[in-house]
Amino acid sequence: MVLDDKPSKLCAHGFQFCNWPGNEVAAQFGLSHAVIIPPNARTILVSGQIGILDDGRVADNITQEVNIAFDRVGLALRAAGLGDDAWEYVYKINTFEVSTPGLLEAVMAKAKSVLGNTKPAWTGVGVKNLLHPDLHLEITVEAFLPEPKSGSSS
Repeated sequence: MVLDDKPSKLCAHGFQFCNWPGNEVAAQFGLSHAVIIPPNARTILVSGQIGILDDGRVADNITQEVNIAFDRVGLALRAAGLGDDAWEYVYKINTFEVSTPGLLEAVMAKAKSVLGNTKPAWTGVGVKNLLHPDLHLEITVEAFLPEPKSGSSS
């Protein structure tokens, strides 16, 4: 088991991120093939988030769609009690993707910008279509919710 040399914030809570030796793919994509979750960890499950604008329209381009979908995951995580670094508590990501030029690059760029040193387990599933025919990405996540600090309110 190879543990990451740049620890995630989750490591301080007993999480372990594991890959086998010599696995460049995991490092390239910023993911882990296995995550050990400590006993009694409080979790947040975020339902599928998509790149729909507030007025109901699909974003104008793939990068905007990806950014909105990731941002909505962040909003859900913060609504559940995490702070501005919410994405750094994500240990599992599922993406549902309609094959589109530029999608992988946009997803990886956004993920790198929000995950910090956390390298979650990640499953990407190619699909024919999503809820709306113009959508290309849907994201679900699982995240750790630390116990509130003594004296703080949620």
